Amino acid sequence: MALAAVAVGGVIAIAAAEGPYEPFESVMGIALAVIFAVLYRPPTPARAAEAWVRSAAAAAAGALVLCLILSFPVDQIVRGLASAPDAADLPISWVLSALWLVGFLNLIVVLRFTLLRVPVAIEEGSAPTSV
Repeated sequence: MALAAVAVGGVIAIAAAEGPYEPFESVMGIALAVIFAVLYRPPTPARAAEAWVRSAAAAAAGALVLCLILSFPVDQIVRGLASAPDAADLPISWVLSALWLVGFLNLIVVLRFTLLRVPVAIEEGSAPTSV
């Protein structure tokens, strides 16, 4: 439930932004990151494929929150480098999209091999260990 709430909150925060990003978007991202960190408890996956799917969902929401946190600083940097104020609109979207992709790819691997490990019994009847 926390995963869905954070994802919907992030999408609404980004969709509601008009014009240049403001510090409020970063504050909203930090608040969503705190909610995500406190409330999200990944279930133990039964198979490796399920672990990758669950990792992808959490990584997508986490990368969205990361982009929301960094939207204002990235906007300021890109607009500062551009000569005309309107010339920076496309690069900001591209920079944030690339940032989301990098964050997503890193988070999916980290989540898959840390929080979402598949338990495997070494011998029948023994305590499960994680792989």
